[in-house]
Amino acid sequence: MKYIISILILLTVGTTVFYSCAKWKDPAPINDPRLTNPYCNDPAAVNYNWGFPGKPDNSICFYPNSLFVGTYMYYDSVYKDTLFLGADSFLVNIFATDTSHTRIFLQGFCGRDMRLTALPGYQATVDTLVGDTTTTSAGQNNFCRLQDTLSGIISRDRLDSPTVLHINFQVASDTGLTVHVGTAKLKT
Repeated sequence: MKYIISILILLTVGTTVFYSCAKWKDPAPINDPRLTNPYCNDPAAVNYNWGFPGKPDNSICFYPNSLFVGTYMYYDSVYKDTLFLGADSFLVNIFATDTSHTRIFLQGFCGRDMRLTALPGYQATVDTLVGDTTTTSAGQNNFCRLQDTLSGIISRDRLDSPTVLHINFQVASDTGLTVHVGTAKLKT
């Protein structure tokens, strides 16, 4: 009798485990008429999943490079260490060049094109073309002179003003570190 009860308990536990491990089958999807809000469903977009839940509509997506494209009047302040060297203003152009949605080019500094990578967090960083983690000055060389290496960031405030960029560039050269800090206001 003792063995029969043990066998019945073992069979009951085995049957329970067997049925509990059965693969789940999703119910058929239902179309909820209340979910009419369109949202961007592209993970590369800045506004990915804004407005979710709703209906996916990738025609409303905008990408990191589109946050910066345009012609700007740049108001520059130049510092060497903490010493103010001067101020200037000039036009800069930012344009997108490929379909990756992140690559942008900036024209207007020293007659050179600067390559930047735009990020979904309303920032663009200067691409590192020379140097690595062991180099003291990684960035883009030949900024205004052969000895110059450029690094830095461009940012855009999400709420304050969608037409103003904040630029902070560092130029490392044989004479030390020079910093360009300023704002760029959208013209077109």
